[in-house]
Amino acid sequence: MKYVNSWDMNQCIVGTLLFCLAIGCSQESGVRVTVRNPLSLDRQKETVEIGWTELQRKLEGVTDSTLVVWDAAGKEIPSQVLFKGEKQPQSLVFQADVAAGSEAVYRLVKRHPQVYEPQVYGRFVPERMDDYAWENNLVGHRMYGPALEATGEISNGIDVWVKKTGELLIDEWYRTGDYHKDQGKGMDCYKVGRTLGAGALAPYRDGKIVLGNNYIRQQTLDKGPVRISFRLDYAPFQVGKEEITETRVITLDANSRFNRIEERFAGIKDSLEVVAGIVLRSEPGQMWKEAERGLMGYWEPQNNDNGENNGHLAVGVVFLQPLKEIAEKEGHLLGRTDYPVGESFVYYMGSGWSKGGVESPESWFEMLEQEREKRLHPLQVDME
Repeated sequence: MKYVNSWDMNQCIVGTLLFCLAIGCSQESGVRVTVRNPLSLDRQKETVEIGWTELQRKLEGVTDSTLVVWDAAGKEIPSQVLFKGEKQPQSLVFQADVAAGSEAVYRLVKRHPQVYEPQVYGRFVPERMDDYAWENNLVGHRMYGPALEATGEISNGIDVWVKKTGELLIDEWYRTGDYHKDQGKGMDCYKVGRTLGAGALAPYRDGKIVLGNNYIRQQTLDKGPVRISFRLDYAPFQVGKEEITETRVITLDANSRFNRIEERFAGIKDSLEVVAGIVLRSEPGQMWKEAERGLMGYWEPQNNDNGENNGHLAVGVVFLQPLKEIAEKEGHLLGRTDYPVGESFVYYMGSGWSKGGVESPESWFEMLEQEREKRLHPLQVDME
């Protein structure tokens, strides 16, 4: 037997490891992504978005099926290539944790991703009067479609489903039909009716809300695991002497209580005022009005629908510009502003529940305030 001393063996092993590392580095060194937080508050599980064209310049040959995100420890984290309703990729999203005034490093590499457990979900629900329902691990919502309108029930307001679990519940709740009472996971105890519900936008003409009808078309644009995004189109309706159409694009990310809503009204000739409205209950609740900062919030009175003590629902709206006023009118808390004719209008609406992570009105109003700061001062991303 030929004898090999331990020193030679160790050198061989080290050489082999260095060779493997060199091969690995050449194939998977990827692109370094630095995410910076300009605020004095921690940002946890907040979405970072990188344009696909920019990403392709940095990571040559990457495709939507060969892209992985690693954190600083080299662990693969969930990511999603967005198509936004198009045939080609538009951007990449993943969620970052960045301490106050600090930065975190991630790496994009060309590899086949794992199958990630989704934290967002949404779909058209033809088996329940054409609802469109969507959710993440914190909140749930739905909008109403043409089959429901055909029964005479007209509503284009936003519905809220409250949750006390991170599970995705839409399919289960629609399958059983048992979601108006809390069976331990949450419930639907929010009444919308012929209102704006939990923060929908509507034209405002001659001092009155002009309510549209149920949506007529829907399209899912992206569907998890990090982001759900969809588009709703509405039939033309009369606003004064003008007939206008409305389109809503709604986006919800994992680990967020706030939906991004992009509204577009077409057919406007000159100017248009709009309001975002939160329906008010007959019993007193607590309201927060800060028109100069574009913030309004509502802590509902105790909910007793279909059972005693369902807790308190919280609803809020965040604008990134000052409002003309916030007022209590037509059974709503209304935030009024001008619509930019010929453009789209973006704002944010969110919800919470006293039995599902939002313990008090003070904590809810603080969440609204922090959401505004985060939107005004997004995470800064550098690639090298």
